[in-house]
Amino acid sequence: MSTRVPGGGVARNPFGPTWVGAKEGAESVGEQVQDSLFGRPKPQILDQDDADCAALMARLHTFRKRLARLVGDEPGEYDLLLAAGTIASIDKDGVVYIGRDFLLSHAQDFALQLGVLAHEIGHRPKRWAEYKKEQPRTKEDVEQLCRLEETRADYFAGYALAQLKYSAEPLCAFLERIQQHPHPEYFSAELRGRTIREGYDAGRRRTQNLSKFFPELQRMTSAAGDLGEA
Repeated sequence: MSTRVPGGGVARNPFGPTWVGAKEGAESVGEQVQDSLFGRPKPQILDQDDADCAALMARLHTFRKRLARLVGDEPGEYDLLLAAGTIASIDKDGVVYIGRDFLLSHAQDFALQLGVLAHEIGHRPKRWAEYKKEQPRTKEDVEQLCRLEETRADYFAGYALAQLKYSAEPLCAFLERIQQHPHPEYFSAELRGRTIREGYDAGRRRTQNLSKFFPELQRMTSAAGDLGEA
């Protein structure tokens, strides 16, 4: 979908990897996917000591570590950088770029910030290696694969928000606000919102079941109790 980035510019993607058409002559789906995910220039990296954003970024760094563990990865597999001209995006090395204008425009809405970060980490770039041995696909196949990967990231975002005890509604509402028209590599904001809420419900059920039947295990493994250290 085409979206207008708060603070300037228009971007097709509200957040997440910037999907682009696969290069001709790719030898495998892995190459097509890598090009679709990471084929565009990276956002401009800004001063990481920006006085207006330092505290906001520090808090996100803490939750970056929690989200990495929650998705099944090590905290060191992801990094977080302040950038320009984006809402948020992730590259093949696990670096998440958070847009300065987005961050300042939503400085008081941490649930939204966290949901966007969770979506990025939900892409898990290292998992794209699973496609490398497959044969190249058509443009339509790649677009379908893109939608699948966005759905995975959306579902994890909802699941993570529930585990961390934050609402998923700010993220769903944000998608509705910025959508301008459908794009073949994304489902509609309405459908994405349903996916996020399904993930949220799954995360909440897990927490409730553990709390009911295994309270000590819930206390020891709760993502909400993870201090984001290490």
